[in-house]
Amino acid sequence: MLPHALSFGILHAYSTLWMRSRAEVIVEGRENLPPAQGEHRVYLLLNHSTTFDVVALMHIAARPFVIMMDRGAFTFPVIRHVLAGARFVPLDKTDSNAAFRRCIAEVEAGWPLLISLHEGDSTLGSRERPRTGGLRLARMTGATLVPVFLYVEPDRIRHLRFRGINGIEYPYTTFRDTRYWIRFLPPVDLSSLPPDACYDDLKKAADVLDALADENEREFCERFAAEEALRGGSVRPRRRGGTAIRVSW
Repeated sequence: MLPHALSFGILHAYSTLWMRSRAEVIVEGRENLPPAQGEHRVYLLLNHSTTFDVVALMHIAARPFVIMMDRGAFTFPVIRHVLAGARFVPLDKTDSNAAFRRCIAEVEAGWPLLISLHEGDSTLGSRERPRTGGLRLARMTGATLVPVFLYVEPDRIRHLRFRGINGIEYPYTTFRDTRYWIRFLPPVDLSSLPPDACYDDLKKAADVLDALADENEREFCERFAAEEALRGGSVRPRRRGGTAIRVSW
């Protein structure tokens, strides 16, 4: 396994070069991220804008974080060593207990954790019901739960496919010449949940966050539609350069 700092550094450098060539990154809501000062944090990704969301999040990272991701990414010969060295957590959807325990250990060790509210890539039409895993992790570790919303100009999303080493073609989404928004929302107060919160309690909280994702989606769609109306058919400028903003998570 590659050293942690080296692995994360490789991913950060690649992500920065890639994002600078593909998008202008806009970071909103940094006022919702005061210095952590020793507190544990879990960042809940409310949606998936494209398959390359982790690349955008890595681009703005000022320090390493941990993310739970599908174990399929760990099957590629070179990439799997870098991902493992960066301490990313592979998720086996047939048995998530090992990944869940690993995430708890990483948060308790002081590493910020990024985890998705939903399974699947919504841009591929597979947005599934909200999961309670991120909420459970935050409660079990006493971590602050920070929701994150992502948005890409919809007509700049590209639907592509690649062939895996097993010969199977997989769909994915990417983007080009777009604005890419990363919005940090106010932390979620979990103190209203009962001490012995059951699945139904957590599911209600997850549904509230799912509705929050829909609310932000509507806001961005309305904003984008208004901009397009004002533009009146003129050529849209190329959006590149990434961002100089770095987030300490």
